[in-house]
Amino acid sequence: MGHKQYGVYTVRDEPARLREQLDHIAAEGGIVISVIWQPARQVTLELGLAPYDVTSGYVIVSEHELSEPAAQ
Repeated sequence: MGHKQYGVYTVRDEPARLREQLDHIAAEGGIVISVIWQPARQVTLELGLAPYDVTSGYVIVSEHELSEPAAQ
């Protein structure tokens, strides 16, 4: 039995790019755990700094099975 590894990917808010990333995860044998859409927004990192715009997009969390190294 192998260990599990998790990946987090960000994708622009474009259905074609989302599909490409999901297909890539599946081709590698991964399982999609979650897809979260985030709206466009303004972000301020610290008080006193000017806010900046962040575009909308998706965050994908995936799980991948890692095989055990061969015993020697």
